[in-house]
Amino acid sequence: MKVVEIAVAAMREGYICDHCLGRLYANLLTGMTNRERGKIVRRFIALLIDSGEKIKIDDSNLIGIKLRNVRLEKKEVGKCKICGNFFEEKIDDLVEKIVEEVKDIEFDTFLIGSIPTDEMLKNEEKIWEMVGVEYVESIKSEINREIGKKVRKILGKTHESKVPDVSIIVDLKRYRIKVGIRSLYIYGEYKKLKRGIPQAKWLCPNCRGKGCKKCKGTGKLYRTSVQEIIEKPLLKVTKGERTKFSGMGREDIDARCLDYRPFVIEVVKPKVRKIKLKEIERKINKSKMVKVRRLKFVTKDVIRRIKSARVDKTYRAIVTFKRKIDPKKLTKLRELVKEPIMQKTPLRVIHRRADKLRKRRVRSISWKILGKRKLELKIRGETGLYIKELINGDKGRTKPSVAEILENDVKDIKLDVVKIHAKGIL
Repeated sequence: MKVVEIAVAAMREGYICDHCLGRLYANLLTGMTNRERGKIVRRFIALLIDSGEKIKIDDSNLIGIKLRNVRLEKKEVGKCKICGNFFEEKIDDLVEKIVEEVKDIEFDTFLIGSIPTDEMLKNEEKIWEMVGVEYVESIKSEINREIGKKVRKILGKTHESKVPDVSIIVDLKRYRIKVGIRSLYIYGEYKKLKRGIPQAKWLCPNCRGKGCKKCKGTGKLYRTSVQEIIEKPLLKVTKGERTKFSGMGREDIDARCLDYRPFVIEVVKPKVRKIKLKEIERKINKSKMVKVRRLKFVTKDVIRRIKSARVDKTYRAIVTFKRKIDPKKLTKLRELVKEPIMQKTPLRVIHRRADKLRKRRVRSISWKILGKRKLELKIRGETGLYIKELINGDKGRTKPSVAEILENDVKDIKLDVVKIHAKGIL
């Protein structure tokens, strides 16, 4: 369909605004807005009509244009049959709402999205059926762009389509604004210096965090965690909603981690983005339970990298046996290095993990006698090797085991992670 035919078809019944008219030619000419295209087309059609061309359109489309030779019947412009005068009457109100919604949020980049009304989309589809879609742009695209231009001018922020700090959705169906804030991702490495605290926050399974008799109203199974100690100063300065914690593996609750374990903590919906991580580091390190280092901003993909990394770990275990240790049997512990260790899911975690058989390797093992029933073991194992079960045998679910080789049941294990072999991860 030719340029004139498109315009005539669009203006034949009812009024169409410059924005919606120009959008039918959006892929023609550059360096101008759809509104400017619409004005050009409207005046060209007016020129043809004033020159005597027999063109039938709704007169309301020419109101405001001074014709020399033709008199118009209609005196008033109606509502645009596509957008309902959105671009002329409502867009500025929505921009004001956006500015109000984001006034307390610190950000540099933003993205605008929109949900047009069903009526807008229906009207648009109807006119596309009449004029074709060769040159058109959707009303949704223009709404996003025009609102974005006005927001950028008022706030002095940068429009960013790939990874914006803030995503703003203009819902025209409900006439409301929804603001999404991109999370902050912070990489670091931690030591856990005290036994008895988990890596991540454990909600009470009975009340799911609401507080009950079982958890004494705290909503948690443990008073604190590595995550909570690290998140406390972060949430305070960022005014974030909450955090998510991802570590390169995790130590048991009753084990210490005496080497630095890589992690990423995600701050959800931060209202402040520009923070001094060195200062945060100092505040965290005042804790007697957790120490951190190398805090730095990263992208979300680093979570996948640290969670999928397969790195060896070296453990120190102080093991107390039920009977006296037979020193002659200790050399047999080297057999643990020769063949893979076959481990079924430990009894202590089988309630929350699938019962699978795993094959893992012990890289090295050494020992030191500390008493008649006490032994210090130093074990380097590959990722996923359950160390406690390697030592106590887990009622035969791990084979071979230290207890099996020494023919001596284990009474107690005090475990520490002393080395995480994670060079080159970040």
